[in-house]
Amino acid sequence: MAEENVNKQGILIISLCLIWYITSSCNNVIGKTLLNEFPYPLTVTIAQLLSITLFSGPVLKCMGVKPRRTADISWSYYKKFLIPLSLGKFFAVVLTHVSLWKVPVSYTHTVKATMPLFTVFLARLCLGEKQSMKVYISLLPIMIGVGIATITELSFNVIGLLSALASTCVFSLLHIYSKKVLNDTGIHHLRLIHLLGKLAFVMFLPVWVAFDGLTMFE
Repeated sequence: MAEENVNKQGILIISLCLIWYITSSCNNVIGKTLLNEFPYPLTVTIAQLLSITLFSGPVLKCMGVKPRRTADISWSYYKKFLIPLSLGKFFAVVLTHVSLWKVPVSYTHTVKATMPLFTVFLARLCLGEKQSMKVYISLLPIMIGVGIATITELSFNVIGLLSALASTCVFSLLHIYSKKVLNDTGIHHLRLIHLLGKLAFVMFLPVWVAFDGLTMFE
């Protein structure tokens, strides 16, 4: 029975990873197509955050995901974790869109393969987590592969590379601290995404108005 449960868990994890990868790939291809015709990564990011704000609540309610009273979370916790996570979410998405705008989708995905490298390094730096030597050695092929892809990329762009690396780094930080917030507050992971999307949208709407908004409606 225990072995059967382990097998089911393994199949579930693999299935979720495949669904995530397919969804992420489709999202990036659509994003690349959009940004080629509409070169406003900040506006695309705000639209994405707006969709999270408007649609996530009703969808989660239909899914039966119970809300957690955000009043139970102290203002000091908001300032220490939730607001920085919202800032990180905004910048990570903007940087991803800039990368998609400047370089091919395939190259952006290749650079994002460095996420395990960032996660291991940042977890060691921020949380003091230590990994085995086997884990560190397993990161070498990733570094070599990204290096080869960078050297041989015909459409190489420095801004695209730096944006992809910065986005991957920020996403790694988000994953590390989101896990801490989930453990501390008991909030459902989908509710956390909804909350961070709302906070990021509200905080950066004035930024969008100052940059893209005024330009687009002149």
